[in-house]
Amino acid sequence: MNVLGLIAFGAIVLAFVPSALGHGYIVDPAATWKDGYAVNGWGSSIDSNMWGAIDNAVYGYGTAATVAFFEAQFNSSGYNSLGQFIETNQVLYSDDIDKKCGYTVYDASARQTMPSSNLTYTGFTHPGPCEVWCDDTKVLFDYNCQASYPDIPAGIPYDESLCADANRFTVYWLAVHGAPWQVYTDCVWLDSGSGSGSAPSSVTETVSSSVATAPPTTSSGSTATATTAYPDTTSSSTTSTSTASTTSTATTPPTTAEVSSSSTAASSASTADEASTAAEAETTENSSESAAAALSSTTTSTSTETTSFKCSRRLRRD
Repeated sequence: MNVLGLIAFGAIVLAFVPSALGHGYIVDPAATWKDGYAVNGWGSSIDSNMWGAIDNAVYGYGTAATVAFFEAQFNSSGYNSLGQFIETNQVLYSDDIDKKCGYTVYDASARQTMPSSNLTYTGFTHPGPCEVWCDDTKVLFDYNCQASYPDIPAGIPYDESLCADANRFTVYWLAVHGAPWQVYTDCVWLDSGSGSGSAPSSVTETVSSSVATAPPTTSSGSTATATTAYPDTTSSSTTSTSTASTTSTATTPPTTAEVSSSSTAASSASTADEASTAAEAETTENSSESAAAALSSTTTSTSTETTSFKCSRRLRRD
């Protein structure tokens, strides 16, 4: 009975844990959110293999290794900000998501006042970098905001003077705990400004051709997984998954190996038939044995052809 009581109590406690603990978002200053989507969902993702596999001999294992790997690659990547990295490489969950502000939307009647000393974020529940801007001024950046601001909710000290008279506040967070990397972008419009403004200019600046970028969205490893974000409806997720499935099973011309296998099978079958006919002319017993041999040869040939075809399909699917 005591065990059952503990289980019941645990279930009650979990029922009252805020869903915001699963993912993070800005609460001070407070944002306005797009109707129909969870405020704590990630709106886009980035291929976690865009810089190749992590060298475990160099960086170790686990999320600490991923953070160290990201820092090393980002430092030499040519990107001038986390925001630029995100805007250049992200794959949006759907066309309804704003690539510059995620699930947050502009509402002139809901402008906010910047807090006096600390920004408040529900919590950086995953390791990864974050970056804060007020208009074109970078307020702060950290390679692992979970480690630097571990509290739930997270208080983030900042220099209030950097946001004086600002119109638009933007916070970026990239969670690198799994594949693909998850993008959280929140925008807040402030009472010291007017109009919707624009993203930080250095964020929207086009990177040079020498800078490594994620693969095209049609082949990116993050495209299909990006549909695991948290909208209130699943129609977009279903459509994306169906499209990915159709693409991966598209018919391709037969390979040289398949043609060769088919030709060999046909030749083997013809030889077996000739042997069987000759045997019938000698004795009935030999005829039966030859027919059995021909059947065995044909079965083996067919099995070989089928196996070759399946292997070929596996190769194409990979």
